[in-house]
Amino acid sequence: MRIAATGRRWRAAGGALALATAVATLIGGCFGEAGDTSPEVSAASCAPVAGVTADEVRFGALYPDTGTSSQLSRAFRAGVDARLGEANAAGGVHGRQVRYDWRDDESTSAGALLAARSLVERSQSFAVVGTSGIAGEAADYLAERGVPTIGQDLTAGGENVFGYSNMLGGDLGNSVFGVFAHSHGATRAVILRTDALAASGQIGDRLARSLRADAVQVVDTITWTSTGFDLAAAAERVRAAGADMITGVVPVQAFADVVAAARAAGVTVKVAMQPVGYDPGVLDRRRTGLAGSFYLVDFLPFEAHTPAHQRYLDAMAQYAPQIERPEQTTGLVGWLTADLFLRGLQEAGQCPTRAGYIAALRAVKDYDAGGLLPGPVDLAVKNAPRVCVSVVRVGQAADVFQVQMPMALCGDTLR
Repeated sequence: MRIAATGRRWRAAGGALALATAVATLIGGCFGEAGDTSPEVSAASCAPVAGVTADEVRFGALYPDTGTSSQLSRAFRAGVDARLGEANAAGGVHGRQVRYDWRDDESTSAGALLAARSLVERSQSFAVVGTSGIAGEAADYLAERGVPTIGQDLTAGGENVFGYSNMLGGDLGNSVFGVFAHSHGATRAVILRTDALAASGQIGDRLARSLRADAVQVVDTITWTSTGFDLAAAAERVRAAGADMITGVVPVQAFADVVAAARAAGVTVKVAMQPVGYDPGVLDRRRTGLAGSFYLVDFLPFEAHTPAHQRYLDAMAQYAPQIERPEQTTGLVGWLTADLFLRGLQEAGQCPTRAGYIAALRAVKDYDAGGLLPGPVDLAVKNAPRVCVSVVRVGQAADVFQVQMPMALCGDTLR
């Protein structure tokens, strides 16, 4: 069964989407012959395109509703609903309402491929939106068919793939982590990693390159395990290495425990930094080991309390009231991803085609998600040479995030 979302209302939908019935005089275009000065023609005169009718555009949403990553889906979907609800209430995009069909990728690459094929071939989705970069065979399939694909990672995939974040800097990483560490006096770092999180090792490698690029030496790498991990031995390794920085991607409680144990062992930890994982809910348990630690964030954190945040919160209250706590990173990621899709639809004009959408969105050089990003993103460059992040610090009582100034910390892609 396909489910179509329109704000808070859900309805069953069956069969492939109807295509526009009228054909434009130019293939793939909606403007007249050279010399025609009319800026637009009616949507009814556009050439048939998958997922596009005179009054509606339908895309596919691909995210994990079951499996190991299923906890992401509820808030992400709510963020998408809120952004679409706001847009549709204002008249949609070029007079069309924007709706979607969703598929569960089952948190597996095989499930993602099956879901992508279903969205494109059965649902005739104009584009595909996902919780993050859609990898593997699903990405190849969507690229081969020229389907616009919207996720979080700007550097993922081919020319058909878009995102708003270049925080990890493509294959080689970027200098922002090293810039941050060096500016806070760190000189010797220990990196934590774990096999329990798929991206931990890859992010650790990028962290190491970034730190070394700014004269911060990586003196040890410690692998955390869910069973049999010797916390005292880990703290002793940090002390023996003469480290003054602890970083890496491990479960938040593990990170807090290692930092606390190192401090108890007499280590002066100048910088405890997690490159990913910021969410207001992290502090619900007041993990004292996190006190004074930093998170780098690829959007403006909720604690900045900007008008853009209030707009998001108002829309969540109206169109996704089932989410009791809208201040969730995953919910905002859903909003940002939907917003990026809508920007492309706006840029593509009255008669969007997949190729035209990709070209139009790729030409945007100043995307800032309505003020929710630390700095404008140039979508014309897949591996953007400049990346900006926000920084928050955990308060001494481990119960609040404090926004650090300046609001945007920027670095360059490593070569």
